[in-house]
Amino acid sequence: MTTYGTIAAVALGLVFEWSGIAKVASRTAWQVDGTPFSTGRRSLDRLVRVVLPWFEIALGVLLIVRLAPAVVGTVCVVVLAAFTVALIRVLAAGQRPPCMCFGVARARPVSWLSVARNVVLLGVAVAVIAGA
Repeated sequence: MTTYGTIAAVALGLVFEWSGIAKVASRTAWQVDGTPFSTGRRSLDRLVRVVLPWFEIALGVLLIVRLAPAVVGTVCVVVLAAFTVALIRVLAAGQRPPCMCFGVARARPVSWLSVARNVVLLGVAVAVIAGA
């Protein structure tokens, strides 16, 4: 793994760790309903509420220890693209729900800055793949 690939992997890993840990620390306060993550189906939203934080933590760990960086980087691209599409979908509908991307501590309404942040993170994920 190249130096820039390592830096990208650790940086992105820390972002995923922060996001997942903040959601876990929020406990029941972190809800999927009414956020860009909502599927509109209660049972699926409950599953996302439980699984998503731990999935983010797992991705973060795998990135930080640089285990299969090309594969993990590709998964991160897919996940971040899905998050970005969800953000664009709610913004295009004229909605501004709380993002909850980093738990309740950062529950600001979504905005185009949220989309821009995700595009930057997508670029970092691509750097992980390129530097693998």
